Amino acid sequence: MELRQLRYFVRIVELGSVSRAAKDLYVAQPALSAQMANLESELGVRLLARSVRGVTPTAGGKTLYLHAQAVLRQVDRLRRDVAHAGALPGGPVSVGMPTSAANVLAGPLIAAVQQRYPDIQLSLVESLSGHLRELVGNGRLEMSLLFEPAPPPGAAAREGGDLPHIHRVPLVEEELFLLSATPAPSARGGRVRLEDAAAMRLVLPGRANITRQLIDQVFAARGLAPQVMAELDSLSTIQAIVERGQAATILSLSSLVGEGARDRLSALSVGDPPILRRLSLCSPDIVAMGSAAESVAALVPELVRDIVAAGGWPGATMLAATEGP
Repeated sequence: MELRQLRYFVRIVELGSVSRAAKDLYVAQPALSAQMANLESELGVRLLARSVRGVTPTAGGKTLYLHAQAVLRQVDRLRRDVAHAGALPGGPVSVGMPTSAANVLAGPLIAAVQQRYPDIQLSLVESLSGHLRELVGNGRLEMSLLFEPAPPPGAAAREGGDLPHIHRVPLVEEELFLLSATPAPSARGGRVRLEDAAAMRLVLPGRANITRQLIDQVFAARGLAPQVMAELDSLSTIQAIVERGQAATILSLSSLVGEGARDRLSALSVGDPPILRRLSLCSPDIVAMGSAAESVAALVPELVRDIVAAGGWPGATMLAATEGP
């Protein structure tokens, strides 16, 4: 198996056509078809299904496509690292961030990378945790911050969680609060019971959202179902609805944006124990990081420590693995 065969195969899948890939790669179509036939013969499986509409990968082809992308990215990183050996790390680095984490970390991370590693081109992908899990799981992101339910007290998080081949660095545990324009009448000591929160009109993220799944699990464990009047995946729109007094929500304080937003809203702990989610820095362990990505990955826990220690992340608690010496 040769690298050029993998490059050819990836381009064919991306374009959905052998003839278009041949033109794009400046390779004669018969030669390209022969290379694919050799690759299929070596692997012993059919990789491409051909039809009048073009070509699509078979089940084996889809698996090869994911692995080939990872191999080719790794080769590109290898070339960059060798070329820049002895110099400051440089080149592109991709980092995924859920929106609420980006509200806190994106600016400081960009500033720190610019100051320490000016030759690194940082690419931040802001999206829902579920989508980011998929991207880091198939190696399309070099690393991503991911939310997940915090393990019960005394229980350790399983390395990789439900994502195989993922290295995880736990960063913080973050509390979710009942946010509303006016405090819930039933609140006592800065806390509201789950039963009372379930009876309130709520606007929450959609069911595909990891945080929403955590909220539903907590209520279901008590035999409760929250009264959800609307589902939205836009945190800014949820915040606007809550500030107008149309509904309450259950989110982290880091989800709020805008001057004075935290002062305009009531924030109450929900239940006892409170609802906690864990933020971890995750990366695929089947693909070695380049020096640039390693440098960025080392910066993230340092920035988290500084932000939490300075009070810049209300509701977040550093985890032991993040606290450092």
